[in-house]
Amino acid sequence: MNEDKIPETIQDIKERAALMKSRGFSIGEEQIMSQAIKDGLQAIVNDLMDGEYFTVQLINPKTFMILGVNGRTEGKIIARGESFNSDFKESSDRLWNYFWDQAEKIVGR
Repeated sequence: MNEDKIPETIQDIKERAALMKSRGFSIGEEQIMSQAIKDGLQAIVNDLMDGEYFTVQLINPKTFMILGVNGRTEGKIIARGESFNSDFKESSDRLWNYFWDQAEKIVGR
């Protein structure tokens, strides 16, 4: 497993959790999943903006805010289900596609 790669699937999450456990860290799959989802959305926004101009901020388990360089809210992304973690569990591919679609609408590229 490439440790620098953001886990994109449930299997990747399980592998990362096993790796962390083998290194003595007590972190669960839910925590790894939450961080992977946030990091993945941030990577999508950075890719669309050709740099780190906007910041992704998790407001609650169901809402991400996209903040511009001045800290102003540029848009928000709402989970389709109960939370982003539940959306990821249902279909990680569908969640990543949803993030791309929503991020493109927010950043206008």
